[in-house]
Amino acid sequence: MPTDRGLLGEAEALTRLADALPGSPADQTELVLLTDSTDVTRYANSEIHQNVSQVNTRVAVRVAVGRATARVFTNSLDLGDLRRAIEEAVRLARMQAPNPRFASLPTPDMGYPPVANSPQSFFESTADLSARARAEAVGRIIDAAAAEDMAAFGTYRSSASELAVASSTGTRSYAPYTTVYLKALVEGPGGAGFSDAYDRDAAHVDPDTVAGQAVAKCRANRDQREIAPGEYEAIFDPDAVADMVRFPAVWGMGAREVLDGQSFMSGRIGERVAGEAVSIWDDPNDPRCLPLAIDYEGLPSQRVDIIVSGVARGPVYDTETAHEAGTKSTGHASDPFDSFGSGPSANHIVMPQGAATIEEMIAHVKRGVWVTRFHYTHCPDPKRVIATGTTRDGTFLIEDGKVAGALKNLRLEMSVLDLLSSLQEAGEGKL
Repeated sequence: MPTDRGLLGEAEALTRLADALPGSPADQTELVLLTDSTDVTRYANSEIHQNVSQVNTRVAVRVAVGRATARVFTNSLDLGDLRRAIEEAVRLARMQAPNPRFASLPTPDMGYPPVANSPQSFFESTADLSARARAEAVGRIIDAAAAEDMAAFGTYRSSASELAVASSTGTRSYAPYTTVYLKALVEGPGGAGFSDAYDRDAAHVDPDTVAGQAVAKCRANRDQREIAPGEYEAIFDPDAVADMVRFPAVWGMGAREVLDGQSFMSGRIGERVAGEAVSIWDDPNDPRCLPLAIDYEGLPSQRVDIIVSGVARGPVYDTETAHEAGTKSTGHASDPFDSFGSGPSANHIVMPQGAATIEEMIAHVKRGVWVTRFHYTHCPDPKRVIATGTTRDGTFLIEDGKVAGALKNLRLEMSVLDLLSSLQEAGEGKL
């Protein structure tokens, strides 16, 4: 693993954190290090207009004084700064009332399984991706768009990261990972088309495929017509499916929402919540889901079957919610640097793929709508999982098993659970 990108490597990262723990005045202390070395190439109007490179090092300090807890953050790995951050967290914890939900930070004697032999999460192809390589990939997208008199816009981002966790209770965990994301939006006189690719391994990102998909959608997205409001059979591209499924994942598949009665699964474990054809699980070790072997408490991340054949099986847990529920953490503690991360999170959602191509699914629709992407989606009613938003960058009318033309963007309001209860066919692709 290269260290010239600002990453410390396992030995040094854990040593830096562990050296700050002795002498902590807290009963329990946890340090979480997250370093991201990120390079971004942005392009608009078929020209690269920005290249950005930055390294961001963050440490989250969590302490427990009795059952009172507090957390502070620092960007310094200096030993003195880390110890001052611990002292500040302790000062804040002593001002807090006891947290009845807190029992303990994870300890080795809690019986958690060892970290599994998870798929590779760090790839040199991504860590070493140069500005020239990103520019060449963007150039191929720009050229493909220009050949059709279209303009190209988008982003190509690559990052190398490391997550390290050390605690006074004995946790010592480390996981490096890489992420690459290529986005292309092409615009022509009549409309726009979108495509993207997201992976750990830059070798799996093909700019020609991304360009071809975006250009093809833009080419078809012209002479848009309107259709009357109503209910239609619909085919969703993977991006559109992911946009909808993220709402039950974010608002209902974590144990905090379930225990607090705010999830669609609250009081419904063992009951049918979706169609029989729907199974959803979270698996941080699945190579299709940007694998990461540990969570932000340093625990091994486990597969969790959340919905099986339409029946709710249960949520994902972190240490706090597992203690509250009388079970074990599934290794899904959320990112402490995420302002929305207040409980365990299901970030590696998998749904079974089907064998049908998009063309085969279109052929099975008498009259319906093909949605390639959503925009500005929200979930105003998380417990019922109501989604609102609009379609964007390619929405098409289907008549008699064929694409009959492009449609103007449609506004939607629907229950994602109703959507999952009406699934008839699954195609190729991944979330």
